[in-house]
Amino acid sequence: GPGDDPKHEQICQSIEALDRRGMELIEQQDPGGFHAYQREFRNTICGQHPIAVLLHALNALGTRAQSDGGPVQHHLKFVQYAQSQRVTRQDESSVSYAAAVVTLAA
Repeated sequence: GPGDDPKHEQICQSIEALDRRGMELIEQQDPGGFHAYQREFRNTICGQHPIAVLLHALNALGTRAQSDGGPVQHHLKFVQYAQSQRVTRQDESSVSYAAAVVTLAA
């Protein structure tokens, strides 16, 4: 079937690679890099504006002093990724889902 052809696997793998590129910038808490990624690749991300707000908020908190004088540091890590279907043809589409967790650094 089409799933046996490596050429057909390339489409869903390209989608994942594009998604993960954006996810890396989010994990790095890089709002400028995320914005540049969006401008360059035009990857449709339904939550792009809330994500940008989160990244800017984390950066603002990082510059704020804790009671001991140090900055508030956060870790942001994606814990799950999935695609609604494995796209194998140009006329198909899929939705990617990603879940991340933000924690205070110890």
